[in-house]
Amino acid sequence: MLKKMIAALSLLSIFAACQSDEDPAPQPKPRKDISLTRTEQEITNLGTDFAFRFFNQVCRTEKSNLFISPLSATLCLSMITNGAAGNTLAEMQTVLGFSGYSIEDMNSYNRKLVSALLDLDNTTRLGIANSIWIRQGFSVYDDFVNVNKKMYDAQVQELDFTSPNAKDIINKWCAEKTNNCITEVLKSIPENARLYLLNALYFKGIWTNQFKKSNTAADQFTNLDGSKSTVQMMNMSEGHFNYTENDYFSIAEFPYGNEAFSMAVLLPAEGKSLEDCLPQLTDERWQEWNDDLSGTTLNVKLPRFELKYDKDLIDDMRAMGMKDAFNGTVADFSKMSAADLFVGLLQQFTYIKVDEEGTEAAAVTVGGMLDAAVGPGMSKSFHVNRPFAFLIKEKSTGTILFMGKITKL
Repeated sequence: MLKKMIAALSLLSIFAACQSDEDPAPQPKPRKDISLTRTEQEITNLGTDFAFRFFNQVCRTEKSNLFISPLSATLCLSMITNGAAGNTLAEMQTVLGFSGYSIEDMNSYNRKLVSALLDLDNTTRLGIANSIWIRQGFSVYDDFVNVNKKMYDAQVQELDFTSPNAKDIINKWCAEKTNNCITEVLKSIPENARLYLLNALYFKGIWTNQFKKSNTAADQFTNLDGSKSTVQMMNMSEGHFNYTENDYFSIAEFPYGNEAFSMAVLLPAEGKSLEDCLPQLTDERWQEWNDDLSGTTLNVKLPRFELKYDKDLIDDMRAMGMKDAFNGTVADFSKMSAADLFVGLLQQFTYIKVDEEGTEAAAVTVGGMLDAAVGPGMSKSFHVNRPFAFLIKEKSTGTILFMGKITKL
């Protein structure tokens, strides 16, 4: 039997240059924590570990700027995992952080987390959507479709992939779910395409303490290669933020809205490069450093920045241990379809913009199936004038939505 391919195509993360919003921002309501059972907290910790392993793996193969969404990757791959069996399933669960837990545990956790994230901060816009687009006439098991409808609220639609308008329909869905930040995920649909699975993630957060535009001024940023760039540097002479420092990083946390979400910026210790310090950024160390954060008065300089990024992630996932899913001779997706399937493409595209007001981001993960045959009184300086790493997270669970590094501006 001729093999078919799941192309788990693209994590697309995009920040501003998107549609602008005219409505005035509402006043933030009090922050509330997400309540987790013991099992859910264990899964959360494993999911955070996946985020750091994923980020560090991409960093090993990408020396320049990068930006990824671990949450979008998790949700797209989780939907695909519902069609996996045997060793393929075991590897996917292990890499994603669900090893030792049932598929039902994974789905229930993802459903609860998504629902809770959407209801944390009335001033932060967060949208999470999933869809499955099936080629007309291609048979997919009802159980696979139904579990993704129920647990991931996936919109499911048959589509004539031979129509020249098919890609435009899928691209329009992405644009609608990302506030027009992501308008094209497919340039064409190949003849052997059988179905696409998409996750769309949209985030727009306004700084709790905004930077004054009048204080932004030209300043120098030292790039990884030692060259200098002139950047627009946002300035805050005195601001109260959570902060800590250790042998590897100075870390400042910049909250959005009611502080349910925040951006943590990790600046390498003086005399050390970002590349030297990044291998130390593990889940275990992050938990320790995150616990050390405490209120400190900071003199902040943070560059406005904008970044587009894309990367094929198949080799990265293989290196992390997800191997069978990409191997056409051994992959087992027998719970998805009677056809022989495997993951043939996994690619991520990202874009981020940070300014005085806050941060906007969107992510789309597309999976496509192809037929192969066919301190008080004193302020510390936190001047981000050299390469740094950053992440956007939820406070109570530590869930990481986005991660990135800037080595050149």
